[in-house]
Amino acid sequence: MVWLTPLLIGLGSVSLVCLPARADAAESRAENPEVEKLLADAIALRAANKDLEALQALKKAAEIDPESVRVQVHLATVYQALGEWLLADDYLRLALAHENHPYVVRHRKSLDDAGRVISANIGRLEVEGQPAGAEVRLNGRLVGTLPLAAPARATVGSYSLEVRLDGHYTVRRPIVITGNSLIRESVRLEPQPDESRAALASATQGDAHGDPTLDRPAERPWLTWTLGGLSVAAGVTTISALVYREVHANNWNDNSQCLSVDQTREELCGAERDKVESAESVAVVAGVATGLFAAGALLNVFVFSAGQSPEQAPPGQAALEGCTLGLMGASCFGSF
Repeated sequence: MVWLTPLLIGLGSVSLVCLPARADAAESRAENPEVEKLLADAIALRAANKDLEALQALKKAAEIDPESVRVQVHLATVYQALGEWLLADDYLRLALAHENHPYVVRHRKSLDDAGRVISANIGRLEVEGQPAGAEVRLNGRLVGTLPLAAPARATVGSYSLEVRLDGHYTVRRPIVITGNSLIRESVRLEPQPDESRAALASATQGDAHGDPTLDRPAERPWLTWTLGGLSVAAGVTTISALVYREVHANNWNDNSQCLSVDQTREELCGAERDKVESAESVAVVAGVATGLFAAGALLNVFVFSAGQSPEQAPPGQAALEGCTLGLMGASCFGSF
């Protein structure tokens, strides 16, 4: 929902929204008439919950007058509404840099409140190590080279950190970025032997169709053991449930215990039937889990032991590099 008010208010608990054009009458300089029209159009589009269309209008306004504080603030509001936290932070910082601007002074509290919401969705990553010039990537996206001039910003979430340099072994590790945080990582790339460098260069030569930013996870033997252990545990549970069911099914069918002239079998042994039904449910669920966990463990072993990487495949030939398997699904990668 979008509210039109003279002040900036929060998205969620605090967010930025469109401001009426008349609130800017006291600006230090008049806006370009075309910019004024684009801002008015953007306000109307946001009121109609058309944030993407409003974004296009504001981008045009920024091309005409990139120094307009009003345009910067409205761009921050739209990017925040769209969940583009880094861009929202960029434009809000540009606007707040004009701390003495009448528009900023008038709405300073709302701007600061919105800044706190944006910051809660952004963290920073500081990577230290050697050698200089090594690329630092998050999920395949290049964020800088060692030594980083400043911590890299990233939205809250899980990432694969990759640091690589020709002639050195690549370092990959999982990291989690949290809001308003600074994550520190230290890496040191070890040089490859000369023969390893030559083999790597030969394997990768001519692979022009590959994606250089693809983030490829390392093998996960721990996942195989985990899934295998879960499969065994689920299998034991299945067998136990079946044995339990059989015992109470025999009790339910025992006429000496559950048959009487004055009472029905249900009245005498209803608890036994309930136990049979409960055991059946447990056996079914545990049996399905056993199969899934076992299949996951076998798939993980097969892919990582038998899968051919793109570097090993002849140029132009499709190759599966590997798969990662989670409890709810699997993902595979390679070149095709």
